[in-house]
Amino acid sequence: MMNKKFYNLLIWVFLIAVFSACEKEEESPLSNDLLKKSSGPIIVGNTIEFAYAIGSTDHSKLKAVEITASIAGNMGTGISTHSRKTSPSGGQEEAVLIATKTDTDGAISRAYLVDTIAATIRYFYVVPEEARGKQLKFSFRSTSETGGASIASQTYNVSNVDIFKGLIMTSGNECYFSLETMQAYTKEQVTSQGLESKIDFVYIYKPTMGSGWTFGHGLVAPSNEEGYLLPNEIPAGASNKTLLERKYWPDGQLKISGTPTIYVDESDFRKAAFDGTITHAYGLGTDQGVLIKSQDGKYIAYLYINATSSNTKKIEFAVKRLTLL
Repeated sequence: MMNKKFYNLLIWVFLIAVFSACEKEEESPLSNDLLKKSSGPIIVGNTIEFAYAIGSTDHSKLKAVEITASIAGNMGTGISTHSRKTSPSGGQEEAVLIATKTDTDGAISRAYLVDTIAATIRYFYVVPEEARGKQLKFSFRSTSETGGASIASQTYNVSNVDIFKGLIMTSGNECYFSLETMQAYTKEQVTSQGLESKIDFVYIYKPTMGSGWTFGHGLVAPSNEEGYLLPNEIPAGASNKTLLERKYWPDGQLKISGTPTIYVDESDFRKAAFDGTITHAYGLGTDQGVLIKSQDGKYIAYLYINATSSNTKKIEFAVKRLTLL
């Protein structure tokens, strides 16, 4: 049986070793911190930006940074050779060279730093299709002449929502829209390409309805009564009963200007309730939106209007779409 005094001695040796290791860990010659700069739901095709700050606590020179993503990003993923600083004279942002070389190989991005003891690294990650509906995490590690430091991001959920920007419809021309293809078509294109069953709504501009009340810019399901659809001609066979509901969701990822205040994501679509009867939305204007559900229940989308023109009978908009089936 082990001598009790010898056993106690072993315990003390073990504790001293543990405390020594902890002290060495705490005495890293580098300090680092991490900030995710981009906001809103993480969507395939969008870019996430991180600012990774590192500084030497013993005045040793920084050498390199290595960032590893849990899933390799799309083209455009990597570390910028420049950081940004605010000019003390004019208050303008200026580019500052912080890396002599950067490269990305699969999930790993590296930067080899200039002669400095502190820097803020800008890392951009372009979300790939492979990440849809999955989780992302990033690890950041920096090294100096005398040691290293590391930090990990939190885990981020990637949305199943798709985003489409810079879309345009013109009343009487490219005004027949499909949620499946996310494109607007002319009547001739719908007919020649056999797209009648894929048209979910029609964009119409007219100052008033026949009875005299204001109509303006509107979206109308092909199944609606002729009075709403005039003066556009609906291709034979286009008859989807698409549900439309006006919503004021100033989504920060769909707006082209202003300060983001709201972000529409997957949970908003899944909780959306339609009364099953409204197949039109009119009197629409800039910074207004419409929640849309296709007749077959495959798609729910939110259309946000960024600009309108009564003279050219046109709207410019962006869409978030969730595929349910």
